[in-house]
Amino acid sequence: MKPVEIINIDVSYGAKKILEAISFYADRGEILGIIGPNGSGKTTLLKAMSRIVAPDSGEVRLNDRSLKSFDVRDLAQQIAVVPQDILIGFDYTVREIVMMGRHPYIGRLASETARDLEICDRAMHLANVAHLAGSSVREISGGERQRVLIARALAQEPKILLLDEATSNLDISHQVEILNLIRSLTGKITVISVFHDLNLAACYCDRLIMLKEKRVVTVGKPGEVLTREALKTVYGIDALVKLHPMTGKPYILPLYEHTAECRSERSVHVVCGGGTGSDLLYALHKEGFRVSAGVLTLLDTDYAVATALGIPCITEAPFSAISPGARSELERCIDAAHAVVVTAMPIGRGNIENIRTLAHRQDKPMILLNNGNTRSFQDFTGGEAEGIIRRLLDQGAVAAERIDQVMQILREAT
Repeated sequence: MKPVEIINIDVSYGAKKILEAISFYADRGEILGIIGPNGSGKTTLLKAMSRIVAPDSGEVRLNDRSLKSFDVRDLAQQIAVVPQDILIGFDYTVREIVMMGRHPYIGRLASETARDLEICDRAMHLANVAHLAGSSVREISGGERQRVLIARALAQEPKILLLDEATSNLDISHQVEILNLIRSLTGKITVISVFHDLNLAACYCDRLIMLKEKRVVTVGKPGEVLTREALKTVYGIDALVKLHPMTGKPYILPLYEHTAECRSERSVHVVCGGGTGSDLLYALHKEGFRVSAGVLTLLDTDYAVATALGIPCITEAPFSAISPGARSELERCIDAAHAVVVTAMPIGRGNIENIRTLAHRQDKPMILLNNGNTRSFQDFTGGEAEGIIRRLLDQGAVAAERIDQVMQILREAT
């Protein structure tokens, strides 16, 4: 039995159809994200799930029971809604706003009980607004007010929490704070949220529903939904989709047009590996440099990024040492480049030829993107790699700590 099941619903506003043939479900305790471009029907879908609008056809079911069968009080005990923001016209205190979440449980002429007060206190502590309990809701910040609305929703003790881009107007610190709070509730509450920021959706959601032009395009895990092809089809953008090295979740880097003044004669060869060069390759590509990369294995993350960007790449078979042929191609690329950048990649016996080759080519600008510390290169060669890096620095290679520093050095040198 699914907490939420949407079965082939259509929704219209007057003669205009907003949603068509929408079907999906939410699992108990998961965070399900709704994404899609403006006008795709995301907010209307939430309204249909909370009975603010009625579907023209199809059915919304909660725990295998039709949404239509709930009276107002029962429905409020099942579902809580947090909007993007809400205009509060009266000078309520934070505690009074949160206590409104207990109305579905308090009789019409009854007063709140000790248990109601305890639940509200707990909700305010969870949402980190307990210290504001006596403050006017009109005198607190936008981020604080949003947490108050979440506390009010938690005070309802709902089984299902619906969020309509509840963090979209907040700065990133408040967004993360609120989404971390919501994630801490999973297992107890099923969360269905509209997201504007695709990277936040990918990070926090168990599954995503992608909408376009009234219909569901795809449903699945973030890595299954947020593909380069889907982003082109649905959002009309070209973007790299990479896996975050810490979370393992996908994140998106839009590819922007090059500026008109970019000079195609500026060429850079990037020696990288293990994902250490991906962001640099993207930055160089965006700036308009002619870029080459390698030697990289066909399974390397940097190879995947180079291929996606159309950057020529010297390759070698996985788990193989660099062959004489690949080394010769590397030498040709270095000779043709105006500058060389080496990222702080893991260096082992299989790829050490990349930097051995550099030791004999000091006739052009060379930048080591290594935080100014040879130890940032992961040396699995018993010290040989570290020794080569030190010699490169002694011979004039420049150490850079950040990509923007690399870009500045290249602009001045090429």
